Amino acid sequence: MALPACTPTVTDGVCPESAPAVGSSCEGDDLSCGYGDDGCGRPIDFTCSDGVWEQAPTQTCNPPPPQCPEELPAAGSACAEVGRTCNYVDPSGCPSVVTCGDGATWSDAITAACNPPAPVCPVEKPAVGDACAQPGMRCPYEDGEPALSCPSVLTCGNDGTWAEAVVATCNPPAPVCPEEMPTDGDLCEGGTAPCPYTMMTGCGPMPTEAECVQEKDTWRWQVHEIFCNPPPPEVCLKAATEDTCANLGPTCRWLTPGCGDASMTPALAEAGCFPSQGCEVDEACPAGTRCREVVINPCYKEACDACGSTVKLCAPPDASE
Repeated sequence: MALPACTPTVTDGVCPESAPAVGSSCEGDDLSCGYGDDGCGRPIDFTCSDGVWEQAPTQTCNPPPPQCPEELPAAGSACAEVGRTCNYVDPSGCPSVVTCGDGATWSDAITAACNPPAPVCPVEKPAVGDACAQPGMRCPYEDGEPALSCPSVLTCGNDGTWAEAVVATCNPPAPVCPEEMPTDGDLCEGGTAPCPYTMMTGCGPMPTEAECVQEKDTWRWQVHEIFCNPPPPEVCLKAATEDTCANLGPTCRWLTPGCGDASMTPALAEAGCFPSQGCEVDEACPAGTRCREVVINPCYKEACDACGSTVKLCAPPDASE
């Protein structure tokens, strides 16, 4: 009797009820019996040869598809599934993307250059002398006087500790931060603590702050401008999937072919990742591409009815060109 879901083949003698131990004695050379499952839906074969049981080699089968490594793999290390893309976040907080290439090795990480998140002021007012993360950082806290509502400002010193609180004296209450980020150089009221805002940059929204500073006899807003280095156009063109393109930030965009009259402006040849910034001349495009006018679908994943819009972008030339 064999185990369920397998049918022993008997050529001579009788198969044991359960799988024999490899090397144990048996009678009847060429007696072949199958038991259990080798993990690919086939029985495991045992054969009686020269009076002992031998187990036939198992055949390979397709295992479950490999998953992304838990940690960012080293460039050039082996990978199992060609074309698989894996997303990570590097220690600075910026996205990184690697792809399993044709040689079954991981590619170099494609990382969108960006500024790491700015340190955040502690929720509770720290004690003077406590450790702090970024020298020069200033954090306002309410001073505890309901009638005044004046903030205390702690400063992170060059030694990495919070400096003595500067208590603003004011009556009436200190001016509050504007709801919208002011323009650098606008007039402001003295005594306003640094105000936190979000500034749009080439790497997306970034935290910043505006500070009311005195210039001679006038108080003006000084906005701390944030800069970042967006990825160059060739990085966008290397992104093979829509998810990879999205992880590179707002300087890259995923475009799909649009509709229109093929005898006039041609449709985009195939969906892909392209620089968000358009082009005017071929010299502005990476090697292997030229500035082309094509028709794209402006309503891809959007709730609108149009199917064609003409844009100029850096793209590989058509086969006819």
